[in-house]
Amino acid sequence: MYSIFLVDDEELELEMIRDYIRWEEMGIYVAGTALNGKDALEKIEVIQPDIVLTDVQMPVMNGLEMAKQVSEQFDWIQFVFLTGHDEFNYVKSALNVGAVGYLLKPLDLSEIVSVIEKVKQRCEEVRMKNRSIRVTKSNILREMIFEKDEERLINLAGSYQKLSRHTEPKTYTLTLLSMDSPSGTVPGLSLEDGMTRLHSYMEEWLVDKKLQADFVVCREGELGIFMDSSNHLSRFAWEDVLKQMQEKLGFTITAAVNEEPEELSRIQNSYQETRFMLDEMFYVGNGRVIYAKDVQRQLGSRQIPPFQDTAYFEDIHQLASEQAAQKLREYFKRLVMLRITKTEVCDFAIGLVERLLEQIHEPMTESHKRAELYHSIYQCRTIIEIEGIVMAYAEHAIDTLEHRFMDKNARLVHQVRTTIDQTFHQSITINSLSDQVYLSPNYLRSIFKEKTGMTIHDYLTRIRLNKAKELLADESLKVQDIAQRVGYESTSYFISLFLKSQGVTPNEYRKHM
Repeated sequence: MYSIFLVDDEELELEMIRDYIRWEEMGIYVAGTALNGKDALEKIEVIQPDIVLTDVQMPVMNGLEMAKQVSEQFDWIQFVFLTGHDEFNYVKSALNVGAVGYLLKPLDLSEIVSVIEKVKQRCEEVRMKNRSIRVTKSNILREMIFEKDEERLINLAGSYQKLSRHTEPKTYTLTLLSMDSPSGTVPGLSLEDGMTRLHSYMEEWLVDKKLQADFVVCREGELGIFMDSSNHLSRFAWEDVLKQMQEKLGFTITAAVNEEPEELSRIQNSYQETRFMLDEMFYVGNGRVIYAKDVQRQLGSRQIPPFQDTAYFEDIHQLASEQAAQKLREYFKRLVMLRITKTEVCDFAIGLVERLLEQIHEPMTESHKRAELYHSIYQCRTIIEIEGIVMAYAEHAIDTLEHRFMDKNARLVHQVRTTIDQTFHQSITINSLSDQVYLSPNYLRSIFKEKTGMTIHDYLTRIRLNKAKELLADESLKVQDIAQRVGYESTSYFISLFLKSQGVTPNEYRKHM
């Protein structure tokens, strides 16, 4: 629908035009009224309707003068004049400078419909033209953000200013809106469809606020809003629109609002600065408004602090889920406080998950499972998501151990496996293991094979050789040293086992690492 603003100094006639003409049937809604040109001018500046229907002769300021001043500021607003037969000469000059049409008093309904259809067609042409201009300006801004050639950058800036009809230099602000995984909250919604919804919503919201802005898709899932710096939006306004969008669109948006005005020529600096602000989302979480003052620039470290490994895994083995979770939460809070880089956080999380799985004897031996773990953690947009993944694996480990401990034999086998995991470098025999669990060697062999699908000897060999492969990465260690470190006194026996298991000798394996 299109909006219309009505102006007439006869109050009764104004009410009749407003209330008795079936505007809605013509696809029009009345946005406001005024009794003279001066009052109308002030209201039109705020409302910015598509169409103004105004009387010609009025006190304080007549319709022609008001139309002239409005057109200088809003050249897209269409004017239709109300006039009597004896006033038509006044209208001729208005028609010559772009007014769409006129209506003679007393009004004729069929004539109104005819004129309004003509006005609506003109409005649609204006909208199409403006849409084309907005698309061109958006493309120019995107080129400017990533353009390396200085001369090309200057030419692009000139084209943008020409399309914007700016005669004097202006300053701008940039806001980046980042979509927070729409497919995760709206099943079946693609990133492209989500961006379309986001763009449309923000466009309508800004129009409703009588604000103008240019949109630019900077990255996948990232929408830039380029505004005249005089159009200042408060933190409350941004928080309010983010909340509205979440309710309307079904997914959250994170906004990085750069309030620092920059000239058009410095758009690359503005984008880099705003992008840096958006990265703060990793630490503070998504669905928020982030300002420059929220970013802790003085921090940001690759030196990850030590983690209470021993105490944490003791909690896991004792099924103390809350204590283990608390230790993990406190550690991740520390990572946030220190602003440890995302790479370091991800690597820590991956390492901890792998060790959790080792605790329950479910090591990630398949490369595709390890790749899935890496992908799931590295694609996280916030440290909170990474913490959640680790928490889930910890719960899985505790649930698995709890289930096993309900089975007496499974509990005994778990105890034996844990002993082997921790003392593989020492001399281990079936007798020493059976003594620890108070079982005969033969019965231990039987239940171990039943619960694990392998013999104790095969399990010990696998643990030792896996450790040997890790040690082979250290070129300062000789093969005989490695053999002793993993529990083999005989180097030749170690080499034969390694060859049988891996298909190559330890030295050949080292060459291909």
